[in-house]
Amino acid sequence: MIPNPLSVVDLSFNKSDRKRDSFMLKGALAKQGFDMWRHCFVGKSRSTGRKRSFILEYYCVNPQLREDEPVFAKKDAAPSYMSIRALVLGEDGSTLIRYFPWDEVSTGEEMDLLVSAGDCFLSETRTMGKIEVSAADHENDPDEYPDVGRLIWDLKIDKRIAFNIGYGTSGPLRTTDIMNAYWHTEGMKACYSGELSWNGEVYDVEPDSSYGIADKIWGRNPGDRWGFVNCSDLTSRKKGKLTDGAFAFGRGMRIQVGPIDTENEVIGGVYLDGDTYEFNFSKVWTLTQSKVQVKQNNNKILFTIIEETPTTRIRIRVLAKKPDMRLTVFETPSGERRKVLTGGNGKAELILERKKISLKNKWEWERVDELTGDNVYISYMDRKNK
Repeated sequence: MIPNPLSVVDLSFNKSDRKRDSFMLKGALAKQGFDMWRHCFVGKSRSTGRKRSFILEYYCVNPQLREDEPVFAKKDAAPSYMSIRALVLGEDGSTLIRYFPWDEVSTGEEMDLLVSAGDCFLSETRTMGKIEVSAADHENDPDEYPDVGRLIWDLKIDKRIAFNIGYGTSGPLRTTDIMNAYWHTEGMKACYSGELSWNGEVYDVEPDSSYGIADKIWGRNPGDRWGFVNCSDLTSRKKGKLTDGAFAFGRGMRIQVGPIDTENEVIGGVYLDGDTYEFNFSKVWTLTQSKVQVKQNNNKILFTIIEETPTTRIRIRVLAKKPDMRLTVFETPSGERRKVLTGGNGKAELILERKKISLKNKWEWERVDELTGDNVYISYMDRKNK
């Protein structure tokens, strides 16, 4: 029997749960399912002092359909492989991808292991690996936008703040397969340390200036549109630079039960030096209402998000320059090819409000704080991406 979620009171979304971060492609998802861990962080060039955002994506799809070589989506075949995609963001950035057949991949919990293949390794506390791509490697590559080059990295990961959706991604709800896709952010704020080398240029990654994010999505179908905005580099108008400030908002974790369809709902939270503000439609008793709008042209993309409960409201604007972002191809478990626009240099403005009784004995919105965010991570998939 599925327990009643109302019997448990969630006082904070900052609850680490590594089970939700583990390898999920078992049972029915092994034949039609995807699992992707995402790591976003900032490094500083050792030679020039320039800062640059990087993203590493470990993507797994359909292990039960394995063959001796990676299988890419075709009209008569669904994909089956593990890939590691490195996104070097900003001006003159790059996209490097490495593919592995499932016979070369290991998954499990030994030594905190999440997934590894060849000389690439990912755990809760460390990621290391190498991607080296030449022009000849692109002959069968399904991604239309990869580059040639070399990236080597060795990074420690310290996940400080979690965004745990709660019952919506718990074991009972995962086993019902009620959602097309699930999202868990074990590192709403994650501190990375170590170094990486991109085409010979060495970047140092320091914990206090890495402004990291570590999350994952998984399921049987990501849908044809999603949007994620995450940031751990926040400045408060009242308090200045926050030691522990972060936000995470996502759309696309779709539930379909009869007439209920949550495709356009946004779920997320804000952490401000210990104070938490959650907007979570899966906790139905919070009466959360969402509005999201995405506008884009050839040069910019703008997210506008408004989240409201009976007592709290937040308004968010995230603006990113498209030349600083990377467009990549995502193969779904069923074999569809979707385009994803990804960046790590966005700028955010946040207005946080709460409801209070006024001198006129009326409920009115009171401004709690105004914040700005830098190094905002963005991932956006939509039919309109070109």
